[in-house]
Amino acid sequence: MTMAESPSSSSAAAYETHLTTLDLPALLAEPSALQTQAHHLTSSLTSLTHTSYPTFLTLHQTTNGLSSSLGSLSTSLSSLISTSLPALQEATAAWHTRTTDVLHERSKARLVLDQHDKLKDLLDIPLFIDSCVRNGYFQEALALASHVSAMATRPNAPTILISVHAEVRVAIAQMLVVLLGTLHEPGRKLPALWKAVNFLRKMNAFGRDEEEDGKGYLGCVVADEGLSKASSEELLALAFLSGRLTCLTAALDPISRDINRLINAPTSSPTDYSASTPIDNPKPTFNLGSGMSERDKEDVARYLKKYIDVWRESAYDLITQYSTIFLEQQQPSQLTSPPPKSTASFQRRPSGQSAHPPPIATSAPLPSPAPSLLPLLSPHLLSHLLPLLRTTLPLLPLPFLPSLLTQLTYCATAFTRVGLDFRGVVGGVVSDAVVSAVRRGFRDIKSITSPDKGKPVTSKKPSEWLILSSHIDSPPLPHAVQTPAHIPPQLLTSYPPLAKYTNTVLGVLNSLRLLAPVGIMRDLVVELDGVLGGCGAELIEYLGPFVGVGGSEDEEEEGGDEERGRRAEEKVARAVGDVYFKVLVPFLRRALVEGVYGVPIASLGDGGEDMLGRTAKEWEER
Repeated sequence: MTMAESPSSSSAAAYETHLTTLDLPALLAEPSALQTQAHHLTSSLTSLTHTSYPTFLTLHQTTNGLSSSLGSLSTSLSSLISTSLPALQEATAAWHTRTTDVLHERSKARLVLDQHDKLKDLLDIPLFIDSCVRNGYFQEALALASHVSAMATRPNAPTILISVHAEVRVAIAQMLVVLLGTLHEPGRKLPALWKAVNFLRKMNAFGRDEEEDGKGYLGCVVADEGLSKASSEELLALAFLSGRLTCLTAALDPISRDINRLINAPTSSPTDYSASTPIDNPKPTFNLGSGMSERDKEDVARYLKKYIDVWRESAYDLITQYSTIFLEQQQPSQLTSPPPKSTASFQRRPSGQSAHPPPIATSAPLPSPAPSLLPLLSPHLLSHLLPLLRTTLPLLPLPFLPSLLTQLTYCATAFTRVGLDFRGVVGGVVSDAVVSAVRRGFRDIKSITSPDKGKPVTSKKPSEWLILSSHIDSPPLPHAVQTPAHIPPQLLTSYPPLAKYTNTVLGVLNSLRLLAPVGIMRDLVVELDGVLGGCGAELIEYLGPFVGVGGSEDEEEEGGDEERGRRAEEKVARAVGDVYFKVLVPFLRRALVEGVYGVPIASLGDGGEDMLGRTAKEWEER
C-alpha cells in the first residue's frame, strides 16, 4: 500500500491503531524500521523470484487457463440457465403429465394386489350363494346376501360392491325360483314344504315393494284389486295352494285320461272346473258313449278306484300340510274368519292330531294367519272328484258300486278329521248312480213279446211259446195264496217267458240288495212300475187279437176244430195276462219294496202306480 492510497483495508486500520499506541521515540524510529523491513522484503522477493520463476510462469499459465475456463463456464452457465433449464423444466412437466395416469393405475393395481384375498372372497360370494342354493343351504345363502347388501348400502359404496350386489340379487332370485319350484314338485312331504315356506317368509318374497307404491310382489304389478289388498302371508298361502293343486292335477290327469278313453270321451279332465263351480250342480264335461263293453266297465271301475286313492292321499296331504304350515302357529282366537257352514268345509284341526313340524327360527317373526283361503280350497278339491263320480258312476253296473261306495265312505270319513266332511254329497252321488244303474238294468231287459233281439213275436200263437204244452188245455190261473217276497211264485214256472222275465228282473234286484240307498226307494219303484207298465202294454198289444175272438160253446161245436183252437188261444192269452198283472207284477213290486228294503208294500200308497195301474185297468176291461 502506498502513502497516497487511503488506508481502507483492515490491515491498514489495524496498523493505524497500532501507531496510536506507540510512544514518541518508537514512533520516530518507526520509519527506519519500516524501511529496513521493506529492504528485507525486497531482497526476499528478489531471491524468491530468481528461485521460483518456473512456478510463477506455471501459475501465470494456470491463471490464464482458469480465466478462460471460467469464461467458458460462465457462458455455458448462461446458456444452461437461459435455454437448457427452461427446456428441461418443460420436459419434466410433460413427463409428469404423461406418467400421472400410469402411476395412478399402478397405485390401484398395487392396492388390488395388496387386497387380493379380500377381493377374491368378495367376488366369490355370488358363486358361493349359487352353490348353497343348488345344495339346499338356503340359510347360508341368505346370510351371505345380507352381508353383501349391508356393504352395498353404505354411503359411497365402491362400484365393485354394487356389481357384486347385483349378481347376488340374481342368485337370490334363482333361490326364489327353486323355493317356489319346491311347492310345485310332486311327492314333496311336509318337512321340505315347511322349509321352503319358512325361507319364502324370511325372504319376504310376496311383500309389497315399499319404494314403489302400487308395484306388486316379486317385482310385478298387481292388477287384481283383491290381490293388491292381500297380505304377504295370504299371497304365500295362495302360492302354496297353487303349487300343491298343480301337483294334485298332474297326479290325477293321467288316470282321468284313461277313464275318458274308455268311455269314448274327448280328452278333457274333470279338473277343468273352476273353484267357483257349485258342487251340487256341476256342468258335465264328458261326451258319454254307449258302446262300452263289460271289460271296459271293469277297467273304468279299476281306474276310478285308483283315481279316488290318489285324490284321497294327495288332497289329505295338501290339507294337513296347509293347516300345519299356515294355521297351527296361531292361537285359535287369532283366526278372525269363522269356519264355513257347509258340510264340505274346513275346520281348524286340533293340535294334538297333527305331526310336529320342524322348529321355526327364533329370528323369524310369527306370520299372520291366512284362513280366508280355506273356504275356497274345499270346493276346488271336491271339483276334482265329484264331477268325475257323477259322470262315471252311472256308467258302471251295480256289482261295482258297493266296493266304490266303501272306498268313498272311508275317504270321506278320513277327511272329517281335517274338517272336510263330504259324506252327504257322496251319498247323493252314489244314490244317483244306483238309480241310473237300475234304470239301465231294467231297460236292458228284453220284453216278453220280443225275446229274440228286439224282434216281436207276431207269427206265433200264445199257446206255442207262452205256456207249457202240458197246460194248454187248462192254463193255471192266479190264486189267492201270497208267496214270500224273496220266493218267486211257483205258478210262473208254467209260463216260461214270464218266469225268464221274472228271473231277469230279480237278477237286477239281487244286485241292488248289495247297495240299496233308502232315499231312492220310491224312484226305483217308479222305474220298476214304468218297466212293468211298458212291458204290460206290449203284452196287451200282442194278446189283444187273441182275446174276445172265441164264440160260445154252441158256436164252438158248430165251428169245429178251428173255433175250438181260437177258444183255446183265448184261454191261454187271458191266463197269461192275468198271471202277468195279478202274479208277476205284484210279486216283483213286493220283491223290490219288501224283499230289498224290508218296507211293507202298503206304505207306498197309490204313488207310483199310475202308468202300471192304467195298463192293468186296460187289461181288466178286455
